[in-house]
Amino acid sequence: MILKGNQRGGGQQLAAHLMNAFDNERVEIADVRGAVARDLSGAFAEWSAQARTTKCIKNFYSLSLNPDQSQGHLTRAQYLDLLERTERSLKLIGQPRAVVFHEKRDKDGVLREHCHAVWSRIDTEKMSAVHMAHDRLKLRTVAREFARDHGLELPEGMKKDGKPDRFDDRAKQENLAERQQKERTGVPKADRMADVAACWKETRDAAAFERALADKGYFLTRGDSRAYVVVDLDGDVHSLSRQLVGIAKSKDLKNRLAGHRLDKFPDVEAAQAWAKKQRQRLEKEKPDNEPSDIAKRRDALKVHQQQRRAELDRMRFDLVGRHMNERDGLKAAQQAQNTGIVSARLENAPKGFIGFLTRITGIKLIADVRHRHQDKARAAAHKQQTESLQRRHGREMHDIDRRYRALDRLEARENRSVDTALKRERFQTLVLKKPPQRALKPEFDRALGLREASGGGGGGLSAKFKQAQDTSFRKGELQAAFERATAGKTKPAGDSGGAGHAPADQEKLEQARKARDQFRSRQPRPGPDRDRER
Repeated sequence: MILKGNQRGGGQQLAAHLMNAFDNERVEIADVRGAVARDLSGAFAEWSAQARTTKCIKNFYSLSLNPDQSQGHLTRAQYLDLLERTERSLKLIGQPRAVVFHEKRDKDGVLREHCHAVWSRIDTEKMSAVHMAHDRLKLRTVAREFARDHGLELPEGMKKDGKPDRFDDRAKQENLAERQQKERTGVPKADRMADVAACWKETRDAAAFERALADKGYFLTRGDSRAYVVVDLDGDVHSLSRQLVGIAKSKDLKNRLAGHRLDKFPDVEAAQAWAKKQRQRLEKEKPDNEPSDIAKRRDALKVHQQQRRAELDRMRFDLVGRHMNERDGLKAAQQAQNTGIVSARLENAPKGFIGFLTRITGIKLIADVRHRHQDKARAAAHKQQTESLQRRHGREMHDIDRRYRALDRLEARENRSVDTALKRERFQTLVLKKPPQRALKPEFDRALGLREASGGGGGGLSAKFKQAQDTSFRKGELQAAFERATAGKTKPAGDSGGAGHAPADQEKLEQARKARDQFRSRQPRPGPDRDRER
C-alpha cells in the first residue's frame, strides 16, 4: 500500500481530474460529506468558499491510495479503515471529505483499482486550517501499521527505510514531471535510464558516448543550471548525472567529458529544435503500423460529449419552462386573490338606508381605512412571495450555470487527455518504431459511451450518493423526502441494538400533518411558492 498526499488548492481543476472518464475505465463517487452539493465540483466550490474567510491558500488535502494488486484487492471496509487511520493521524477527523474510486489499466492491460480522498482543511468552528506537520512521515507510519494489521507486504522502498542505499532507490523513482513525460511518450524513467546507462557502458570516450546517445534518440547538450543534460526526441530535458545514478559518479562523468568544452555545446533550445526536426522526418516516412484514422476517433469523443451536454441542455430547458409556469401561476393566484377580495367587499357593502347611515356616521371612512391597511399588507405579502420565488429560481439557475462551467472544465480535461494519448501513440509507433504500450481503442470505446463513468456496483454508500448526485430536488420534494426519512426517530447513541431506529408515533405524526393542513387552509397560498410555505 502506497499513500501519497499533498496540500493543494485548485478545487475545480482537481474535480475535473477526478471525474475524467477518458483516463479511467470506471469513476465512482463513493462518499461526499460536509457539503450540500452531491457532485465534486459543487462540493469543492463550497469548501473553497469557506477557505476565503481565512488566509489559507492550499485548503485541500489530496490523498492517493494505491494498493498492491498482486496481494489481492482491498475491500471497501479495508479502504474505510485506512481512511480512518489517516484521519486520526493527520487530525482530519470530522472534516468535509470526498472519496472517489478509479479503475484504469496498467501497462500490462490489467485493471487496477485505486482510491482518491480529498479533505477540506478548514475547521469552520475555529475558522482556521488544520495544521499538516510531517504528513509524509505520518502516512508512512499509517501504511506500515495497516500492512501489519492486515497481513500485507510493504513496498520495497519502505522496507529500506533507514538503510544507506535508500536514497539511490528514491532517485530512480518518478516525480510528477517525469510521470507527465511518460504520459506523453510512453517511455518510463527506468527505460530511459537503462538506455543512457547502456550507452555509457558500451563506450570509452566522449565522442563515442555522444554518438551512442544520438543513435537511441538522445542529444547531449549544455544545460542552464547543470553542466550536461540530454534532450530526448519529445524535447524533454533530463539531467545526465541523474540518469547515471549508481552507474557513474560525478568524477567519472567529468573525466570522460573533459575534452568536450561546454561553450562548444549547443544550448537546450537548439537541441529541442533538432528533436522536432527528427520527429517531423520520422513522421513523414509513414510506416505501415501507423495508427488508424485519428480524426475519426476524435470525432467519437465529440459525439459522446455532445450527448452529455445535450442532457444538461434538456435539464436547463425544463427548468426554464417550470420557472415560467411558476411565475405565471403565482401572478394569476395573486390577481385572483385581489379580485376575490374586491368582489367580496362590493357584495358585502351595506346598501340603501344602512349604506346612508354608514356614510353620514363615518363608519364607511373607518372601513375604508381598514381596507387600505389590508390591501397594503396583502401587497407586501405578494411582494415577499414574488421575491422568494425569484430567489429560488436564481439559485436553481445558478446551479445549472455551475454545472455548465464544471462540464466545460471536464471536457477541456478530457480533450487534453485525448491529445496526450494520440501523441503518445504516434510517438510510440512513428518515432520509437514499436507498438504502443497502451492501446487507444478502449479509451475511445469509453468515449463512445460503452463504459460510462458511474457509481459502479460497490453498493453501500456509493449507490445512494450516485442517486443523490443525479437527482435535482426542489424544496417541496425535499420536505416529502425528509418526512419519509424521519418516519422513525433515532435511538440514543448508546443503544446499539436493532437497525438504529425505533418506530415513530403514527398518531402524533397524523395530528401534526392535520395541523399543518389546517394552517395552510386559513390563508390561500399559491402552490409554487414553497419557500414561503416553510
